[in-house]
Amino acid sequence: MTNPNPYVGPRSFELNEKMYGRDRERRQLTDRLISERIVLLHSPSGAGKTSLVRAGLIPQLKDEGFFVHPVIRVNLERSAALVNLSDTLKVAQQFNRYTFSTLLSLEEQYPEKSHLDPTRLAHLSLDEYLKLRGKEEQRDGPEFLIFDQFEEVLTVDPTDRAAKSAFFAQLGSALKNRDRWALFAMRTDFVAALEPYVRLVPTYFANTFHLELLGVKSALEAIQKPAHDAGVLFTDAAAAKLVDDLRRIQVQKVDGTTETQLGLYVEPVQLQVVCYRLWESKAADDNDIDENDLASVGPSNRNCGAIG
Repeated sequence: MTNPNPYVGPRSFELNEKMYGRDRERRQLTDRLISERIVLLHSPSGAGKTSLVRAGLIPQLKDEGFFVHPVIRVNLERSAALVNLSDTLKVAQQFNRYTFSTLLSLEEQYPEKSHLDPTRLAHLSLDEYLKLRGKEEQRDGPEFLIFDQFEEVLTVDPTDRAAKSAFFAQLGSALKNRDRWALFAMRTDFVAALEPYVRLVPTYFANTFHLELLGVKSALEAIQKPAHDAGVLFTDAAAAKLVDDLRRIQVQKVDGTTETQLGLYVEPVQLQVVCYRLWESKAADDNDIDENDLASVGPSNRNCGAIG
């Protein structure tokens, strides 16, 4: 179609992109964070944690008066020069890869010419860095740290327990400051593996928020409203059929055989992929999407890949 595709496909939603079907979760998560200060957000793979954070939570937090830092990853890819630097400092026991990656993420909010020298950055703790940048900017008031795909701290090097403990200790020290809020987003299947480190962080990650896949009502909204905003009718019958196709699951019966039933949830990423393909295959002069159009993308419940 000539109109821009209103569906994001397999990627995550970004800041300032409209995301439908998650208003309730956005409000609940914001309320939980404001009241509890440190929250662990977890969900199955493909539930859309990153999308909820970037397109839903961050704008809401800014409206609430928080200074929101860039989303943090603890496993950023580094240039060859930074790898050489980290190897040198690691030999001298002066380097923590998780802290360094965190600080590199935070540096992305500044112009390149204002970036701290990597050698200096590698010697700073998280608390020291936040104090330094806050003083430079004469920033006062609450600030918010968001760690996405936080399971990476557990998976990139399962043997590096001493470095992990040191990193969590730095997190704990930084978060003792009551003007700092933090969200940690990770896959549910890794939550239990945090146990050796929880006592190093205020609240012990006791405050959690579980993000489910999309329910039927939310999935219908995520299908129909983007098309409506683009001036196209996604018919009720087509939307209902698509939701049913996407939530079909295999259930084992008592006698050991299996049958197909309608599940409770739809995977958001798969929904976006199918809708994106529907839009791309539609004729430019056709202003509705009906059941006949669903056949153009083939089986809707096939595996379309997943992102967190």
